[in-house]
Amino acid sequence: MALIPGYEYDIFISYVHADNESETESGEGWVNQFYKYLDTKLNKHSEEIKVWWDSKNLDRSEVFDNSIEDAISKSAIIICLHSRRYSQSEYCMKELDFFHQKAQQEEAGLVVGNRSRIVNVLLSNIHYSEWPDKLQGASGFPFHDGGDYGDPLKVSSDGPFGDQMKELRNALVHIFNDFEEAPINQKKNKDAFTIHLAEVNDSLLDRRDGIIAQLTAEGYEVSVGDPSISEVNIHQTKTEEAFQTAQLAVHLLGEFPGKKIIGETESRYIQKEVEIGLESTTPQFIWFPTGLEIKSIENEAYKTFLQDIEAGNRSAKSTEFIRSNEAELLNMILDAADRLKRKELVEIKQDVSETGELKVLLDTHIDDYLYAFNLKKSLVNNDIKLIFNPEDGDPQENIEILYENISEAQKYIFLYGNEENNEWVDVRVKNTMKKLVEDDRYNQNIFIYLTPPQKETTDIKVAQSPMVKIVDNSGAETIDPILFDQLLTDLKAHVE
Repeated sequence: MALIPGYEYDIFISYVHADNESETESGEGWVNQFYKYLDTKLNKHSEEIKVWWDSKNLDRSEVFDNSIEDAISKSAIIICLHSRRYSQSEYCMKELDFFHQKAQQEEAGLVVGNRSRIVNVLLSNIHYSEWPDKLQGASGFPFHDGGDYGDPLKVSSDGPFGDQMKELRNALVHIFNDFEEAPINQKKNKDAFTIHLAEVNDSLLDRRDGIIAQLTAEGYEVSVGDPSISEVNIHQTKTEEAFQTAQLAVHLLGEFPGKKIIGETESRYIQKEVEIGLESTTPQFIWFPTGLEIKSIENEAYKTFLQDIEAGNRSAKSTEFIRSNEAELLNMILDAADRLKRKELVEIKQDVSETGELKVLLDTHIDDYLYAFNLKKSLVNNDIKLIFNPEDGDPQENIEILYENISEAQKYIFLYGNEENNEWVDVRVKNTMKKLVEDDRYNQNIFIYLTPPQKETTDIKVAQSPMVKIVDNSGAETIDPILFDQLLTDLKAHVE
């Protein structure tokens, strides 16, 4: 069995036999050498990895060979050695089409994590517009010399071939890990909160991978920036799609600018993802390490870019910029995600304009329950949809319940009766104000309803806030009809 559960082979290599013909009589074919280097690199990761390729030059007639079809159907990933002859080969197109069709029908799908199971290894300098349809958007790795025609790289453990082989190996290992983290019998939760972790430089890869594992353990869906989608237009499209499906995008920026975008002179994947993110409506979280000295960065374009980010010249309203040490990073991301989830809950639950339904939170200490119950009945009798929350004990306890109620309601009444509960009311109102500010709900009304015994409004610490209104019914044992009518008017006023 292969490393990836449910498959006999991890990788199927699709190629044109002409690309394996040696230019010398005694030389070894390029594909043979490619396979040996790839197999050696992957075996250093795991001895269980199995690669299938047609090393016996099977007779490729017009009939799709049964042994080839069987191997493809049992493979998790296909590597297409994409030369100029590849797209002209009817047989290779059959291999690609067959894998594409079978992968789409499998529960794992054609994409695991954020990576295609079709891997495009370019043996020639072929513009993306000339790629076969089913290679559009597939991970691209240039194994050619970059010339106008683009000849395959000379096979060597070092130099350009060795560098590209490492990039390919790393990408394949990521796909193996994606299969492991999202097994084929487990579908992605479309309702989960998704965080997009953008591309990082090599020095931050381990940190990003650790954050991904921890976010996944916390129940978040995580997508990942992938520069192996090399061509600039395809990278742009895929990155925009990732931001559209995420609720939060995270950019970890360090000293080095990262890899250049194929087809661009100076553009880098890391900077490009930030720029695309800042143009989207998705909230962006941008992080610098505490010790980053921007002025010492050698790449002038990247240095200017970071200086602009730090100065706020590129930030939109939904951008959060943070400098911190790495130990604090995960908690800051979790905190940002939690604030967005709470805000999203507000937007889901609160839609007065469409439903016409006003929800009011009536929050009371258990000591004042009887008076609060009478007020509750009067409000309900006047068509107020009420969330009634008699709270007992320490005001700091069960704060999550309060936050849930705040998210669901549009206006808030805190009943203040027993004078010993002065501090309780103060803390509850302050927590509510903090939550509303976090959720950008500055125009919501908070009412403090005073009941007997007689009180001085100047004793209420939070009464000075413009968000707070005092309803002083502390001088009467029953509900004052004039005060109550004014309260109803204020409650039913337009809710932003």
